[in-house]
Amino acid sequence: MAVPFKRVIAVASAAGLALLAAGCSSSGDASSPGQSAKGPVSMEFWGWAPGYDKIVDQWNASHPDVHITYKQIPAGAKGGYDQMTNAEAAGTAPCLAQVTYNDIPSMLVKNALTDITPYAGADKSKFLDWTIAASSAGGKLYGIPVDIGPVVLYYRADLFAQYGITAPPATWAEYAADAQKVHDADPTVQFGTAPQDAYDMSYLTWQTGRPWFSADGSSWKVSVDNPGTRQVAEYWQDLKDKKLVMNNGNAWDPAFDKAAESGKVLTFVNAAWAAGGLKQDLKDQAGKWAVAPMPVWDAGTEAGANSGGSDTVVLKGCKSPQAAEQFAVFLATDQQAVSTGIKEASLYPASKDGQNNPLLSQGDPYFGSQNPYDVFKAAAAAVPSNWVVGPSFGQMEADYTNGIGKGTYSDATAQVQQKTIAQIKSLGLSVSNG
Repeated sequence: MAVPFKRVIAVASAAGLALLAAGCSSSGDASSPGQSAKGPVSMEFWGWAPGYDKIVDQWNASHPDVHITYKQIPAGAKGGYDQMTNAEAAGTAPCLAQVTYNDIPSMLVKNALTDITPYAGADKSKFLDWTIAASSAGGKLYGIPVDIGPVVLYYRADLFAQYGITAPPATWAEYAADAQKVHDADPTVQFGTAPQDAYDMSYLTWQTGRPWFSADGSSWKVSVDNPGTRQVAEYWQDLKDKKLVMNNGNAWDPAFDKAAESGKVLTFVNAAWAAGGLKQDLKDQAGKWAVAPMPVWDAGTEAGANSGGSDTVVLKGCKSPQAAEQFAVFLATDQQAVSTGIKEASLYPASKDGQNNPLLSQGDPYFGSQNPYDVFKAAAAAVPSNWVVGPSFGQMEADYTNGIGKGTYSDATAQVQQKTIAQIKSLGLSVSNG
């Protein structure tokens, strides 16, 4: 799967990052709040999303006093982030960088980000509230949200009809009942895919409104093993034990593709950006897939979740942080820039106006002329704002994947709880069970 469809989870919040923020201060300014940046200014921007180079060209064409040079870097902690860390240490870091929401906490631990609150002003109102929370710490804003991954249910409309399922499941109870119905009709067919890692478990738990982290004064509290996570763990373990779902969580995995091509899997739950994966990997199934809201636990309620997305951050040492913030807002809100992100990288906008972009108002032939963006927009509006991630998500991902591979979801959750506490202690931070 190409980079834009590679899963990245977007999880951070002001409340849970208060401890980190206390140790961080903004870099020196070359401009004052409320004033336009004075040019000519030149700065560098590092990112990985396809199309960012074109957006930079669009900015440069209309902003002659602030010139941006773009550098393509690899996505992920072992690629571009290592380059950023090395550049910070050498004093050669760029002003701007693309960073996933879940990596903001670890970047704050390294004191690598500039507080852009003095420059953001009314810009914050241009975005969904929870994306600003995910980009903030201790009441300070550290990034401008660009794209998000509201979670939805993708399903094979043709196979639903074949098995007598008249409507997509609105609740998780209905999802389980439909899965059993299909299994009873043909045990070789599985209804969906099972969670595989911390990304899956986090967004499924996010929907329950039970965050994994919080801060108590100057100490982190870890609550991975909470009632919401246990509810998710027990539910999916039951489906997995009954062989109602395949032991695979990635729609771009060859095993999923093979099963989908042979009509042996009917659904998967994933983010808006995964639509691009379907179109890329399962081209021959155009017109057969449809999109519905993510099932909820309680009928009649609205509760969503997010998986993926990124910010544009201003790194420490930037001499023109206000000009950098202005470019970050342009990238996320200018309609031409938003259109480029949609066309080049299948980015679903974090900005309110961006979600009304004309490119998102059309039916999609792949989804039987349904407009999936209507579903994405409603899902984004239903995401709880209280989700918090700690400063060690990379380690959590490894621990959860390993635990799920060796035991039950509940066992893996308990192990991740204790290992996460130990990992945060190793960072020199105060931590306890939540």
